[in-house]
Amino acid sequence: MNTLELEQGFQAKRHLLFEIWLLSTLFLVCAEVLIKGLSPTSVQMVYSGFVQALIPLGACIFLGLLSPYVPLSRYLLFFAISLTSAFGLTETLTGSHAASNQTLLYGLSFYTASLAFVLARQEKWQRHLLVMANPLLLITGPVATFCRVINYRAFAKRLDYFLPFFVFGLFLHQVIATPLTSAFFLIERTDAASSVVFALIFELFVYANFCGLSLIVYGLAGLMGLKIPLNFRQPFSATNLVEFWKGWHTSLSAVLKALFYAPTRKHLGTYGAIFCVYLASAMWHGITLNFLVWGLMHAVFFCVTLMLLKRRIPVFPTVLMVVGIVVGRMVFADADTDRLLQKLVFGFTDFSVLQALRDLAPATRNAFVLILLMVVAEFVFQRSALFKKRNYKFYRLPVVQLILLLAVLLSVKQGLGVDYAVYGQR
Repeated sequence: MNTLELEQGFQAKRHLLFEIWLLSTLFLVCAEVLIKGLSPTSVQMVYSGFVQALIPLGACIFLGLLSPYVPLSRYLLFFAISLTSAFGLTETLTGSHAASNQTLLYGLSFYTASLAFVLARQEKWQRHLLVMANPLLLITGPVATFCRVINYRAFAKRLDYFLPFFVFGLFLHQVIATPLTSAFFLIERTDAASSVVFALIFELFVYANFCGLSLIVYGLAGLMGLKIPLNFRQPFSATNLVEFWKGWHTSLSAVLKALFYAPTRKHLGTYGAIFCVYLASAMWHGITLNFLVWGLMHAVFFCVTLMLLKRRIPVFPTVLMVVGIVVGRMVFADADTDRLLQKLVFGFTDFSVLQALRDLAPATRNAFVLILLMVVAEFVFQRSALFKKRNYKFYRLPVVQLILLLAVLLSVKQGLGVDYAVYGQR
């Protein structure tokens, strides 16, 4: 294939990406209008939605053009969200509902991470522009580490493959994550039992919310003809922290590996590079004490896990994973330093938290039990044919899909909890 043919192929792909960008924008604008209801302000909402979608597109062009003239621009881009967080322009990503009112910073954390990744890979940012700035990805991720146009496949085939991901994502977000927000009052409690229970609930909430929305976006993008990263790959199928992080927020992991792990491993060794990765990840989420503790703790746990695996010591890596996930989420979720320090003392008083759980609304209790069972199933049946590929194959079976859809329809009537995106706030 000659240069002209290659360029023509790129031009055709760019036209398709632009069509997908428009479809994504239109979808989000229509969804907002339907959610908020038709009214005289609907026209203004449509206009604002399209203007907001143009902001990251313009920002990506500006930053891409500027990058050759700025030393280490990829690192400045990655930590741009850290700077806005430090100056109070954007919120830290603890997972609580804290949306930013800065319209000009919409999607900043995701498109700057995407651009930083492209620059680290020494690829032409122009070829990734319409994907990096796609508003569908900017509401919650994944980071656009790759994309493939699959419009050559018949829509019926795309529908057959991608719709089940959308349905399962909708189930996780609506039936599981949203009702669990009713248990967030437990963050105020500092006794050991309450702290651990809240951390467990919040971990499951973040998983259902973030994974659910990521699967929704994955499914919608696929239906439009765009293959993007599967941002979650059954992380609870893991038996240690190394495997767990291979399945959690996979697109950010790819960015961290390219920007921090690969360059620093040559000079600092494996363990030093791991500390760089977790500290960079902590700063990306927010510059606060709890994230510093979270980053250092996970770096230590990850390194210890590697040592245990090298010595083929069984059981302990799994125990370390469970402790790391629960305690890590406790630290991650609480930016209140005084309250967090009280929790980390792990002072036991009583089991009154069990009564608080019994007093929760039935939908919240059911959501907690259901997601707990799903996580246990991922772990127990990790080697079975329906789970071992870590691509949610079991939940894409036709019978299971029907059950999930019915559950979603029932949950819509209840209207319990707060509906938001844990990673879609900046």
